[in-house]
Amino acid sequence: MHLSMPETGLSKESIFNSFETFKKQDANWKNGKTFSLVFYPGEEITELIQQAYLQYFFENGLNPSVFRSLKRMETEVVSMTASLLNAPADAAGNMTSGGTESIICAMKAAKKYAKSKNKNLQRPNAVMPTTAHPAFFKAADYLEMEIRLANCTGDDLVPDMVHMRSLVDSNTVILVGSAPAYPHGLIDPLQAINDLALEKNIWMHVDACVGGYLLPFLEQLGEPIPLFDFRLPAVHSISLDIHKYGYGAKGSSVILFRNSEMRKSQYYVYTEWPGGLYASPTVTGTRPGGAIAAAWAIMNFLGKSGYRKIAQETLAAAKKIQQGIHSTNGIKVIGNPLTTVFSFASEGKIDIYRFGDELTARGWHLDRQLLPPSLHLTVSNGNIPFAEDFVNDVKAIAENLSKNTVGNFSENLKQTITSQAAKFLPENLLKKIANSSIKDIPNQTDNTGKTAPLYGLMGELSGTGTLEDMVLNLLDAMNKPGKESFE
Repeated sequence: MHLSMPETGLSKESIFNSFETFKKQDANWKNGKTFSLVFYPGEEITELIQQAYLQYFFENGLNPSVFRSLKRMETEVVSMTASLLNAPADAAGNMTSGGTESIICAMKAAKKYAKSKNKNLQRPNAVMPTTAHPAFFKAADYLEMEIRLANCTGDDLVPDMVHMRSLVDSNTVILVGSAPAYPHGLIDPLQAINDLALEKNIWMHVDACVGGYLLPFLEQLGEPIPLFDFRLPAVHSISLDIHKYGYGAKGSSVILFRNSEMRKSQYYVYTEWPGGLYASPTVTGTRPGGAIAAAWAIMNFLGKSGYRKIAQETLAAAKKIQQGIHSTNGIKVIGNPLTTVFSFASEGKIDIYRFGDELTARGWHLDRQLLPPSLHLTVSNGNIPFAEDFVNDVKAIAENLSKNTVGNFSENLKQTITSQAAKFLPENLLKKIANSSIKDIPNQTDNTGKTAPLYGLMGELSGTGTLEDMVLNLLDAMNKPGKESFE
């Protein structure tokens, strides 16, 4: 059964009333309890970027000769970004729809660039730490490349450079490091990756999608930020998202190359179409002018001093939360994060996924992570006023979960049974259990759902076909109209 378009159009009032109803099912990110997905800069800046976006609501960034104002704003955004990243004078880049597209552009450019230098290149591969973003795997899937992963070891999850070196061969076209890696907010040993890239004469890409518009300002504030930009001579490209710590509108990122010749490798040109010449600098064809205008507006409105102020206040809030976690028995911050992105795990009998469920019940939204089992926070401007409230809830939850109560014993027993079942049950039965556990997730509209058993099961199944099937089924279910659409 499919949802039918209304025969007669709805009124404006009805449409906007529907929006209000729909939004009741969403995370209320304005209350500062959402630690990912949304980077809220405050009402004044929000109003600015909304107005800027609407000024270019219909304009299309596909053809720079038609909308010259968009061309100007895009090139100025890229140029200001290049300046932040200590890029050489002939550095070049483009705006994209987000980090994934920027990464796909970098992977395509590295592959094509390598092929232009080595006609005997067989199956190109990319070498990176296990903590690299899945967008690289998506790019490899599209571009028919192989991904080779270097192990991350120790409490600080530092990539094993000996292992990374062993993965490099004559078909390696790109080495990747993150600044920081999203899961735990840890900056990869970029100097060591740079040295390896120079030695092997391989393209190096820095994924700064999270930190690109934060690290330069933390460095200006005197924070101990290691070199992550074009001051590393092997760096050929950097990806960074304006719609994260640049506080731009969603759909704005930058992919930057050391020079124009490298950037040309990301272009697509087709000259045999009856409709004329077709050329596109990035993956997408049509590009929303509003995202470009909003990015230009926010960067010029805040300026360096405005970004420094937000960076300083956000880092202070993140450190307050980290200190609160450090002083709480049973949990710990993973590694030594230098920025506002980090995660925390259990170091005792507390089940970290139950901890996440308890936080969700109190209105907080944190991502669950598998390796190691942990909860993720990306602290941004909108979270600053609520850091102390979060710490208070963390301490209260840790105290409750540490008690020897019947309820805690029962929940821990469920987790143990789930974990053991994943180790011993046959695959076909595991798939049935997995599919049963996810069937109601797309229709959950409150904070009462218990995800701890589900994530415990996922942790045991990580890397298996059963988990892939489980996630595919969940993704499929979440991309269909929910039951509320037919009520």
